[in-house]
Amino acid sequence: MRISGLYILLPMVIGWLVLACSTTYAEAKLEWMVKAYGDDQHNAFTDLIQWGGVYYLCFRHGAAHGSMDGEIRVMRSMDLKTWAPCATLDTLGDDRDPHFVADGSALYCYFGTWDLVHQEGSALLDRGRVRSYFARTEDGKKWSKVQAVYEPGWWLWRVRYHDGNFYSAAYTAVRPKPPARETRLVRSKDGLHWELVSTVTKERMAGEADLEFLKDGGIRLLTRTGEKPGNAYWYRSNAAMTDWTESDAKVLVHAPVFGFWQDICFAGGRAKAEDGYVTKFWQVSGDALEEIITLPSKGDTSYPGLIAVPPEGDNGPALIVSWYSQHESGTNKNQAAVYVGRVALPLAQK
Repeated sequence: MRISGLYILLPMVIGWLVLACSTTYAEAKLEWMVKAYGDDQHNAFTDLIQWGGVYYLCFRHGAAHGSMDGEIRVMRSMDLKTWAPCATLDTLGDDRDPHFVADGSALYCYFGTWDLVHQEGSALLDRGRVRSYFARTEDGKKWSKVQAVYEPGWWLWRVRYHDGNFYSAAYTAVRPKPPARETRLVRSKDGLHWELVSTVTKERMAGEADLEFLKDGGIRLLTRTGEKPGNAYWYRSNAAMTDWTESDAKVLVHAPVFGFWQDICFAGGRAKAEDGYVTKFWQVSGDALEEIITLPSKGDTSYPGLIAVPPEGDNGPALIVSWYSQHESGTNKNQAAVYVGRVALPLAQK
């Protein structure tokens, strides 16, 4: 019976592997979406993770996109549709752009904080430097104290865990903006104490980036850039993570996020549309980004979270996504809400 069962299962496994290598998902469909959180404030810069059988959502809550009162809200859900408060992480500065990462024992929430600087004369307070911080939980309910990480003026914008180490593409974040910006690959064993691995680039005002760990031991980054026309760029390292090459992704992507199903990489982020910014998702094919869906989004929007989940029935994998948008904000120019949804990916053979 075991042998016959194996023969039955083997074609299915081979079929899935073939689909993973030869399938695109151009007819993606938003199956459902919910407003996870919304009030009269600016709720933005989201991330999403499933950890310990529970879904966690984080975002910044503040009066406006650039207000100095930002704090990090964390919520949790069993079904992705009903969300309850879990934690509030707050420092004396503007806390923003939170992201989750988990190792074998805990869930971490990293975020950046702009400090306050007194200006000359009668000018108001302004932003000075970003410092990165995190808090962690081992049970999803009780969170540690907030702790600072790495060096002031460097933003560990997104942190990933791989093969026993935490990694981040840290970039310089100071005001006023420097004439050039540096991106570094940094690494940590415990999430708190970080070391420099290599300099990725000092070109193109590279900043917000996500990381893909390659089979040859290297890393590939997709990063937002600040040079016109604003296209995202790929940076790929050698196996030792010491040398980097670049290539133009030929698409504007802000706040990139990756999600993986088998060997397929999906990406999300802010994109440019005819009438402004929107939130989009792509399938990554080599260095090309093939658009699969634009979510309901308008105005100040994007900074998504992304979880790729296995196929169900005759469908391909699905994307569980979070994002923020002003498409329901009416006349309140500062109001933005946080959404969670599921994107179905019907199989479409090449």
